[in-house]
Amino acid sequence: MLSRIIRSLSHDQQGSVLVEAAVLTPVLFVLVYGVLEFSWIFFQQQLVVSGVRDAARYLAQMSSNPCSNTTWVSNAQNLAATGTIGSGGTARVLGWSSTDVNISCPAGNTGGFTYNAPTTTVLVQTSFAFTDPGLGLFGMLGLQAPNISVSHQERAIGG
Repeated sequence: MLSRIIRSLSHDQQGSVLVEAAVLTPVLFVLVYGVLEFSWIFFQQQLVVSGVRDAARYLAQMSSNPCSNTTWVSNAQNLAATGTIGSGGTARVLGWSSTDVNISCPAGNTGGFTYNAPTTTVLVQTSFAFTDPGLGLFGMLGLQAPNISVSHQERAIGG
């Protein structure tokens, strides 16, 4: 009797679409959500790259030793984090503040290039590292959120 029921169910096609949908829906959900998660991470990284680059370029044009002026450094940090020189702007990335931007001005070598400048120049180096909060897919899968680290260097060319 049981074998006859199983045999009759094996040839019955009613409900097969429901079973297929139940199997494929979680897979499709993870794929779509994964695309959204990685798109969000790349977008956040691009915002940080733009901010760090903007800050380095701003400081590089100030003077031959831009890190000596704390106002310029503060303005560059605000520019990196918010896109504006003044304080109080909206953060480019959620949880990013101007104090998170590291700025230094190490002395660098011109690298053998010939141009009208001293052999030792000042580099403006900006950097920022953070753990991307993302949309939560990594946490749902039990994975650690990615760390994004960005740095940029510009030669100080003076104002």
